Amino acid sequence: MRGIFMRSGKIISHNNLFVENNGFRVSGSLRWIAGMFILPLLMMADFALAQAADVDASNFNHTQTGFNLVGPHAIAPCDSCHVQGVFKGTPRDCATCHSLGNRMGATVKPNTHIPTRVPCDNCHKPTTWTPATFSHVGVSPGACMTCHNGMTATGKPNGHIMTTASCDTCHRTVAWIPAGFNHAGVVPGTCTTCHGVTATGKPSGHVVTTDSCDKCHSTIAWLPAGFNHTGVAAGTCATCHNGTTATGKPSGHVVTTASCDSCHTTTTWLGATFNHAGVVAGTCATCHNGTTATGVGGSPTTRYPSYSGHVPTTYWTSCDVCHKSTTTFLNAKVHGSGAVVSGKCNVCHSHHNNSTSCDKCHSTSTWDK
Repeated sequence: MRGIFMRSGKIISHNNLFVENNGFRVSGSLRWIAGMFILPLLMMADFALAQAADVDASNFNHTQTGFNLVGPHAIAPCDSCHVQGVFKGTPRDCATCHSLGNRMGATVKPNTHIPTRVPCDNCHKPTTWTPATFSHVGVSPGACMTCHNGMTATGKPNGHIMTTASCDTCHRTVAWIPAGFNHAGVVPGTCTTCHGVTATGKPSGHVVTTDSCDKCHSTIAWLPAGFNHTGVAAGTCATCHNGTTATGKPSGHVVTTASCDSCHTTTTWLGATFNHAGVVAGTCATCHNGTTATGVGGSPTTRYPSYSGHVPTTYWTSCDVCHKSTTTFLNAKVHGSGAVVSGKCNVCHSHHNNSTSCDKCHSTSTWDK
């Protein structure tokens, strides 16, 4: 063993280790000192890698960690999040990984992202970035285009109605359509400026007309629509009222070749009047059968059904035997109508205790004679 020892600023030498007290200079072979520190570190790293190697990822239930793997997270390699095999302290929040300069190399907000400080999962799902939902709570009315400018978020399409109004004037925050439009200030007769160009226009089966939309339609809804029949030639109803362009005859309509306006008005279908001129006497029940037109039904064998309350009669097809008016059923005259009623009074007048026919004592004009 060699050694040179000098004190009071002298050089002390031992096994090529030199120390200069005054200058605090150390030189020589320090391998044995470095080994004392590096060797434990290498052993710890080897132990950590051995732990990582012992984990069987195929059988490991990641849900037990409190972070469920779904979507892209489920197929990502373990070491993309657990860098260098370090499991403890792996971030669970979106922003730590999905931030600029993150050590995981995860996707970050693009430059055109909506300016916001809320966590990613407020809008995005862990399965996919898009589509994303956005809570508009707190967004100032009229500030839509701050984001909805076509770059940061969806903006007006090329065919949008020309307007300087804010998006929220017509659209809701849950969906673009259906949208409402305030027609206040729109000049009457200018509907086709938008309708048929950038908004809904006439369908293919529309009534042929050059009138403006607002002649028949309101600004609240297309239907129901009113139509001004002024100028429509009498007898030409079926030009539109053919069941395709406009409402036509229903399947149970009275069989007739007459024009609609022969019976109906231009304000409503109901309350129609029928001109009975030319109707053959005794054929009333052809229409007045309770289905096609007002009636009580019946047949030669059943007469009139008991539920109808009608006087039983064999004249079931010929309403006009008693009902002389073609405008009303009331005030019908049975007596003097030609119907054979002699000795058959009790068929109708059945509240008398005497079984004798009423006409034995009473006349058909009054009870008192």
